Amino acid sequence: MNIKTTKTDNPLTFGMALTGGIGLLLMMVALGIGVAQGNNSDTSAISLLFLSGLALLILGIGAWAAATRPFAHFDDITQPKDTAHGHGSHDHHQPEALADGEKPALPAGETQP
Repeated sequence: MNIKTTKTDNPLTFGMALTGGIGLLLMMVALGIGVAQGNNSDTSAISLLFLSGLALLILGIGAWAAATRPFAHFDDITQPKDTAHGHGSHDHHQPEALADGEKPALPAGETQP
């Protein structure tokens, strides 16, 4: 029996997210080491760790932007969305047939004249 507990729809974007996440994690670790060691810290090692994390973060974000092109696929709010769904508009409601002398139902709070 093959049960897959995790689902990765697009491994490329998943890898880019991991790259950016690892970069962000390296930056946080570098800042944490700098705070914990205080004045006795090795600033060149911490700055190298921080800059490598920053480079990974920029690489992950840049690769994601190049691959997914979010700036080219956006929703234009000036154009109405098609609501027909291939089977006509939902605005045309067909009233039910009423028996002789029966009046149509009114919305709550309204009375018939």
